[in-house]
Amino acid sequence: MLIKNIHGTAERLPIGYDTWQDFWEKKTGEKAKGDVGGHVKKVDSYDNSWYIADITHAQNSLTEPYEYFSKLAKLHD
Repeated sequence: MLIKNIHGTAERLPIGYDTWQDFWEKKTGEKAKGDVGGHVKKVDSYDNSWYIADITHAQNSLTEPYEYFSKLAKLHD
C-alpha cells in the first residue's frame, strides 16, 4: 500500500506505551523490524485515519508517498 508520513506528531504518545514501536507491536501482535514507529496516512484512500507504521529512520524522513508492505496500527479506534 502507498503511505505518506505525518510529521510533528512524535510527542503525543498514548498512556500505557513506552514508544511508538511499542504501540505498533502491541496493536499488531508482531515484533518491530524497523527503527521507529512512524505516523502515517494511507494515500489514494477514502480512509483519512492516522496509523503507526514500523519503518526505518530513512523512511520516516521521506516527504513523498512510498510503498509499505507490513501491518498498520490504527491510532484512534
